[in-house]
Amino acid sequence: MPNDERHYASSVADASLLTHPEHRALFDHWAENRSGEKVPLRGSFDPLTFHRSMPRMAIIERSGTKDAPIFRYRLAGTEIVRRAGRDPTGKSFEELYEGSYLETANQTYLEIVENGQAHFSQRVYPIGDGSSSLRYDRLILPYSSHGSAIDQFVLLIVVVEQDTPKKQIGSFSIFGGRENT
Repeated sequence: MPNDERHYASSVADASLLTHPEHRALFDHWAENRSGEKVPLRGSFDPLTFHRSMPRMAIIERSGTKDAPIFRYRLAGTEIVRRAGRDPTGKSFEELYEGSYLETANQTYLEIVENGQAHFSQRVYPIGDGSSSLRYDRLILPYSSHGSAIDQFVLLIVVVEQDTPKKQIGSFSIFGGRENT
């Protein structure tokens, strides 16, 4: 199935409705470091404070121009890499995604740049050829590296469920199913 025909569920919720303790802790840290500003400085984020969450975190940076922004993964945690089956570090959204998924990703980050607010959504991400998927809750927090514009984002996913297909390896059949986390 072509990538742009896959179903990508997403619904945005108010950040005050965060129920996962890791999301709540990260959001509270972000809110405390705003210091009256629209968004906190990226330097106020201490990864060591969230060392247990780091495998499920990513840092995304914005470059390019206002009219032609480029969003690129600066860093992706080991669990994100493992579950997605590829390492997005150093790659732009255009290199990783296509079709409606690319469109949604760009639009989401542009909206965060525009409003400067935390973003929480529930997502379904296709893995491989689309016969497998990952359902997760995602929190994206905007930051500024110099205090003048939003140019970095900290993302934290909490995996809810992963679908895995049956796999044939040599003469062995490996039966997948739903992996609940």
